[in-house]
Amino acid sequence: MECMECGLRWHETRRTGRPRQYCSRSCQGRAYRRRRDQGRLSRPVQSGMVEKQSVTTLQTAIAMADAQGIDTVTLRSVASQAGMALTALERSFGSRDRLVDAMVQHILSSPPAPSTRIGDPIDTLIRLAEHEWEKYGSHPWLVTVMARTRPPLVPATLDSARVGIEAIREAGVDSNIALDRYLAISAYVQGMALLLHAEQQEIVHSDTSLRAWWSEEVNRLDRRGLTQRHHWLADLTHQSLSDGYDVDACFRDGLHRVVAGLVQPTSQ
Repeated sequence: MECMECGLRWHETRRTGRPRQYCSRSCQGRAYRRRRDQGRLSRPVQSGMVEKQSVTTLQTAIAMADAQGIDTVTLRSVASQAGMALTALERSFGSRDRLVDAMVQHILSSPPAPSTRIGDPIDTLIRLAEHEWEKYGSHPWLVTVMARTRPPLVPATLDSARVGIEAIREAGVDSNIALDRYLAISAYVQGMALLLHAEQQEIVHSDTSLRAWWSEEVNRLDRRGLTQRHHWLADLTHQSLSDGYDVDACFRDGLHRVVAGLVQPTSQ
């Protein structure tokens, strides 16, 4: 057996009751105080096999979500995929919600978002938004977890919010509405990221590319005479959408405009 707090190994002699998680009452108490003071996702100081196993488990769960969607991630499915006992996974994470929280923390902190101000407030906010956007690009399911009224308040999420709100305040926005402005910027990033997730789902369920879908829809609308009535449809047919919609370019084109508008001092 190996202690969940210090990593010390010992031989378990008891044959009844629940398996011990800690080598001593001291480690059990230290683990309780750490979770109480630093949060339930905080990690013990030791970096033994338990921590390595947790990272491997998180990577397995994230790979499952990337390939099949977040709904397929359960304690049982992850344990099966990772080749470990369900009880061991339950001891490590406790519940599916805590597993998902840990997945979010692992993604957002690898590498982490800027933890201090970079340049002027607009530069800082754009860097934060781009970091979040890149995570959604790599893990489209992540936006379905974050774009909620009650998102996972893991350390990485709180750190980004702190830096963002401080940058907005520095730009001259009143403190009492700085959070509102930060949430508006976040809503722009997450709203655009929902397009990434939606397109991923369309490809999985329809097996049709955006370009093929657009071509079929334009032909259908043209047969009904709608492209003549709506000239913008005809214009788009000969522009970017004929080669596929570039969500990333659209996001970056609008990001600077959205951020610049929302950090205007309150008096303006």
